[in-house]
Amino acid sequence: MTTYNQLFGKYVQNLSSDPTSTDAEGQIWYNTTSGTFKTALGGYGVWSSGGNLNTARNNLAGAGTQTASLAIGGSPSSAPPYAGTSSESYNGSSWTTTPSINTGRRSLSGSGTQTAGLTFGGDTSAAGTGSISAATESWNGSAWTSVNSMNTVRAYHASAGIQTATLTFAGTSTAPGAPEITTTESFNGTSWTAVNSMNTARFQLAGFGTQTAALAMGGSTYPPPVGTTQSATESYNGTSWTTVNSMNTARRSLGGAGTQTLGIISAGNIVGPGTIQNVTEKWNGTSWTANPTSLATSRIGYGMTGSQTAALAFGGTPPVTTATESWNITGVTVPVAGSWSSGGNLNTARSEMSGSGISTAALAFGGTLPGVTAATEKYNGSAWTSTGSLNTARRKLTGAGTQTATLAFGGYPPISGSSASESFNGSTWTNTPSMNTARYTPGGAGVQTAALAFGGYGSTGVSAATESWNGSAWTTTPATLGTSRSNLGGCGTQTAAVGFGGYVPPLLSTNVTEKYNGTSWTSSGNMNTTRGDMGSAGTQTAAIGFGGYTFPGVGVKSATEFYNGTSWTTMNSMTTARYGMAPASAGTQSSTLAAGGGTPTTSTATEAWTGPSTTLNYKTLTTS
Repeated sequence: MTTYNQLFGKYVQNLSSDPTSTDAEGQIWYNTTSGTFKTALGGYGVWSSGGNLNTARNNLAGAGTQTASLAIGGSPSSAPPYAGTSSESYNGSSWTTTPSINTGRRSLSGSGTQTAGLTFGGDTSAAGTGSISAATESWNGSAWTSVNSMNTVRAYHASAGIQTATLTFAGTSTAPGAPEITTTESFNGTSWTAVNSMNTARFQLAGFGTQTAALAMGGSTYPPPVGTTQSATESYNGTSWTTVNSMNTARRSLGGAGTQTLGIISAGNIVGPGTIQNVTEKWNGTSWTANPTSLATSRIGYGMTGSQTAALAFGGTPPVTTATESWNITGVTVPVAGSWSSGGNLNTARSEMSGSGISTAALAFGGTLPGVTAATEKYNGSAWTSTGSLNTARRKLTGAGTQTATLAFGGYPPISGSSASESFNGSTWTNTPSMNTARYTPGGAGVQTAALAFGGYGSTGVSAATESWNGSAWTTTPATLGTSRSNLGGCGTQTAAVGFGGYVPPLLSTNVTEKYNGTSWTSSGNMNTTRGDMGSAGTQTAAIGFGGYTFPGVGVKSATEFYNGTSWTTMNSMTTARYGMAPASAGTQSSTLAAGGGTPTTSTATEAWTGPSTTLNYKTLTTS
């Protein structure tokens, strides 16, 4: 009998914990702690965050590859007007707005590449009442041009191929309330020709492949509003359609990418309202296999491009989103999403405070009890300890630095803002020269000897002023924020800072982001969630914003977002929604704290953020 050692040249090892080296891929070991045989598997796909669309929309079309995609048309909201003309181009990290399509529409389809695309069909009605189109437009990399229309008007259809050799199939021709169709058409770069129909009539399906080797899957049939969700898959050989093995999960309004023999599908609606999901399946040319990891954002009606090994998903609903996710087939490692976990409570419940340091060595100071406080506390990674108080009790102040070398500046009272500045050495606070512009809730960045203050609220209202601290004095810089605001988040260094969110008159939340290069501020990608009074940490190219408060009327937030220097991506939310917490401007994108804050009542709760990571794809072996 052949042994495992003879086959693979290694013995089955007894280990008390699972190995962490990628060399473990394909090997078998016995975990003595769990009493199980285990291995590490490779070849699974994973989703990761990408740059957000500039225009949120659903029921849009896509064309191209993972690093060179087009996002075409779609509905920009869940209310009229439904038919959008937006077109955007993706370079692998961010989206750029391109010239619009000529005919605004949603529920359209697309094919081709980023520089040679095609879009066709869709619902053109402004009120979403079912004005279905056969219009076709061609993209040359710089402009959209109307070309010959399809023979059959249709929306919610699918497609495969390139600009000069496209196939479109199924959909609905007179929605709402009309039956789905099976008709198929072929485009040769000039005109459309009817070819053999599909076996299963449906709409809201997905498709991919080429004009002569296409695959169609999923979808729905009438009667509305739910109908029958499909799992059926069909293969096209250039002449006729053949029914092949069905998907594991029936769904409609899904996305798909790949070839006839190697494909991927994800998300969609399983049955009806309230069942939107994120499940991913892979196609090997014969059958579908569920993938262990799914889209981070469950959605329907989104765009999807690329291949089985490198795909892109963007837009969709609900709610209408800009979220973009990138799919890659990896080796033995799989991602672990970033998350918040509970830490030790503050000794003094408060909000509207500030802080500094890292998650295992943090400082929290000032705030509202209610009543303004000077209390200062130090955190060692598990518990808070009281230390020397601020010289000037205040709230809505800002801090920069480490637990043993912090600068605190600005704040309230007085109502016109404070110019007070203090330095902390690990045990006591010492007054330092004041700021030039008295204000509260400015953004902050830098360290104790090289800090930056920007924005805030003072005697003249919301400010755009920027000041630089050199360790002995504050200097007003010529640079001002492009958007005057208060209560904004900030992080980075004195010469490479980023400011985001905040409040603008007359007390409205903003999502505006600006970057500072030591000389001037420039606009950058906006946050997904408008808010002020949030926590912030990291660098100009790797920042995190969390929690906060949104005006008017939306209230306390728990949302967490990552910034890559260009755009923001939504991550896992805080356990407890809150604003005005500490530390602010402290920590890194992968490790920071949220302590205290308003929920809206003052809190002592602490949460620690641990950023995304990877682990081996462990599998417990069983007998069957």
